[in-house]
Amino acid sequence: MSGKVQVIPQVSQESFDDVVRENIADFEMEAEEALKDAVDQFKSQGVDLGNVMIRVPLAEGEIHPAVSCLEAYKELVALEDVSLDALQAIGSDFAEHMSDKAVRIMVAAEGAIVVLLAACDKFAGAQQEPQLAEAIRVMNACLQGQPDLLGRVQTSCLDVASGLTATPTPEIMKIMAHLKAYPDSSAIQAAVLKTVRFGSFMHESNRQAFVAAGVIEFCLAAAEKHAGSQAVVVASMQALRALTRDDDPRVPFGKATEHAKMIAEDAGGLKRLLVVLQASGTCDAEAAEADPKAAAELFKTLSQLATRDEFCKQIVDFGCLDYVLPALARFNTNETVAHSGCTLLRAVAGNDEVKKIIGDRGGIGIIVDTMEAQLKSEKVAEQGNAAFAALCLKQQGNAAAVAAANGPHVIVKTMYLHPQAKKLQRQACMALRNIVVRNPELVDDVLGQGAENAINVALQNHPEDCKDEAKAALRDLGCDVHLIERWTGKLKTENLDLDGSVRPT
Repeated sequence: MSGKVQVIPQVSQESFDDVVRENIADFEMEAEEALKDAVDQFKSQGVDLGNVMIRVPLAEGEIHPAVSCLEAYKELVALEDVSLDALQAIGSDFAEHMSDKAVRIMVAAEGAIVVLLAACDKFAGAQQEPQLAEAIRVMNACLQGQPDLLGRVQTSCLDVASGLTATPTPEIMKIMAHLKAYPDSSAIQAAVLKTVRFGSFMHESNRQAFVAAGVIEFCLAAAEKHAGSQAVVVASMQALRALTRDDDPRVPFGKATEHAKMIAEDAGGLKRLLVVLQASGTCDAEAAEADPKAAAELFKTLSQLATRDEFCKQIVDFGCLDYVLPALARFNTNETVAHSGCTLLRAVAGNDEVKKIIGDRGGIGIIVDTMEAQLKSEKVAEQGNAAFAALCLKQQGNAAAVAAANGPHVIVKTMYLHPQAKKLQRQACMALRNIVVRNPELVDDVLGQGAENAINVALQNHPEDCKDEAKAALRDLGCDVHLIERWTGKLKTENLDLDGSVRPT
């Protein structure tokens, strides 16, 4: 994992409550005044209060409603016969409390995960599928943002040189047992795969442990078996992507790349995902009421797996363009499809042969139309510009096609509409540069769209993030640009002493 991780100080609920009580007792403040003063005090110190409940502390002996709800849930589950209606009623009440992160943290400290896992085990043992699905849903409500509940940060995960894989914890093995026991239940498969995603969020040990327990094959198999279930396909795709992230600040290096290779190559995931895409029918031009959400999730997953040149080519060879191009053409007003589709085209365009194939299949015009339909969407504009930058790199034919499709006009328009979006601006500068660098005859056309001013605005607004890309675009467009020759390979002789050493200046 590259870059520095900024550590933001936090405070426990107990410490926060102590400060509020001190304000009331020692400074004779009213309750609300004491609360506001405590908040202001911690914020002035740069403390993140996202994990505490901003409220006047409970009186001695008073129990928070979420804890009471957990106790009621525990008592209900302990009954010999638990009705689904009663379980859903109290589960919905509990899940509503869990919408607050600070409450989730408090309930977890009360040992909630033990109660919730025990409930899952009970219903699984009794073969009560509806109750088990509901119990997993309740557990997920508590687990969100708290992956540590399923496993510790293991030493093997922190030891980069060892190359070991984290061992599945008992909690993770229980989760995996439900996946294995109920392959035919779409409700349970979707719920458990959601657990895998929450358990892997910013937790490298859990990610490695889930992979070691065989979760990759379970994700792919669930999507294949339940291709017609949007809930299962979406959950399995999100779980797979969670395994390929490198977002745990406690671990210097994760195994995101290795996991992506395991999915794409070892498990044959690229071809299998395209089969799921076909079976889901969401890109079928004749399906009148097709819901593209599952397709969008599949596009996102394929783009995250396109980590190698050969993977990019394989994705296209397996028929990816037969789905992503029609989906973009049909659902270009759907922001999720537009974003995921452009992201996938950008990813696979890393292969030079694929660039030409996309151009020959009319993909450039489809991207232009998609960007025009989503001009207000920053993320669609960013990925569309990035797709153009990739497609036009070393491809004169694609550059000419972008210009013929009015691409420069759309690119410049997105720059004016989103002046503070630094990633978008950088990609747009690269796209404009790549359009003209091998096609000088297109310079006048690009400049006629106001590109010079747009690039200069990007350079002014984002001098560090867009400097190289903006100056390269201005240079190749023949515009005035201040370039600095950083190193010529020679030292000025007047700065050398007689022995050839550099004299301080």
